[in-house]
Amino acid sequence: MNILRVCYEYPPPWDGLTPGPFELSAAQVKRGHDILYLAGGRKSAPVVTRGGIRVKRLGKTWPTYAFGPFLSFDVKVPFAIRRALRAQPVDIVHVHGNTALWFDLFRIFGFFKDVPYVFHAHSSGIKSFKTYWEKSGPLTRIKALFIWPLLAVQDVLTIRTADAIIAVSEKDREIFIDNYKCPSRKIVVVENGVNTANFTISPKPSNRGLNIIMAGFLSPRKNIEKVLAVVAVLVRKGLTPHLTIVGRGDEGYISKLKAQAKSLQIERSIVWRGYVSYPELPAVYAEHDLLLLLSHSEGLPKVILEAFGSGLRVVSTRSFGVTGYLNEIVSWVDKTDDEEKIAEAVLQAWERSIDWDKFRREYSWEKKAEEVDRVYARVIATKIRKELDHGASRG
Repeated sequence: MNILRVCYEYPPPWDGLTPGPFELSAAQVKRGHDILYLAGGRKSAPVVTRGGIRVKRLGKTWPTYAFGPFLSFDVKVPFAIRRALRAQPVDIVHVHGNTALWFDLFRIFGFFKDVPYVFHAHSSGIKSFKTYWEKSGPLTRIKALFIWPLLAVQDVLTIRTADAIIAVSEKDREIFIDNYKCPSRKIVVVENGVNTANFTISPKPSNRGLNIIMAGFLSPRKNIEKVLAVVAVLVRKGLTPHLTIVGRGDEGYISKLKAQAKSLQIERSIVWRGYVSYPELPAVYAEHDLLLLLSHSEGLPKVILEAFGSGLRVVSTRSFGVTGYLNEIVSWVDKTDDEEKIAEAVLQAWERSIDWDKFRREYSWEKKAEEVDRVYARVIATKIRKELDHGASRG
């Protein structure tokens, strides 16, 4: 099958959404598909080549200079898709994240109607706007007024134009159905996966203390203040926890976190690792026992899959919805729980028994590529059936 994937993120760099669509593409190539990946970034930027993925960078979209790389509503996208469709036959167009707006508009006006179109929703505009408005500073709120409403518009247009929508979590699927009135038959859940060849389980000494990791972009949405408070409780209980914080963020916010750590007298228990590239993450996870994620909002965070793939336990707030075995093995806490209650959950999770083999079977990227292929097959079969019905009615 010839797949045309459109996603702003492609490595390098490995920030944010990048690993997911990249790993999915690599897994699909192993299944015999041919993939042309239209990506953002400067045209001269290097690309990671793996598994025969062909990459064409479109050039840096102009709004990113003003708003950052997460805003990628670039009018160049539908024209790049048009050139790709003319160059070779394409069986499916698979668009990720914030790159669908102009393509959706072209579809509404009758262009690109013949090619099957699947949209991959890694979050939703409504959820993102609410979270960033409530949990961010003034500058981010100003951005939110312009960015997230456009995402919501994109979501609505996508419902009208896409043949199928893939949501990364059950919670995001529910948002599309409840808030956007998306027909339930149009949207399916395919959760993210993990590269089980890179993220592996290594034996850990039984006599060491509790090593906790928090990984992600450092912003108020991640609720890192609560993470620090939980570590302080564990210290008061006589334990010797060590917290590693991985990620970059606003320096002013990080300074506030460091001041909080000092006031809690836990600064010696914390290592600030800064940004760690995706290929280097497996070695970092291997040094830890538990991931503590207390975000106010998430899509389906890849860090929990990377942590489980590395043999860590996970304690997380219910800021996203998952199904199946992943829902069973996350040690859930509520956003309103205080640090004492969360600290108890951490201690219980530390001793929790998990069927690692089952996790790795269910959440490998190979398994996720198989699930995505089923979505493709359904979309293409429906498209063919409609064309046959239309031909019969005209005859």
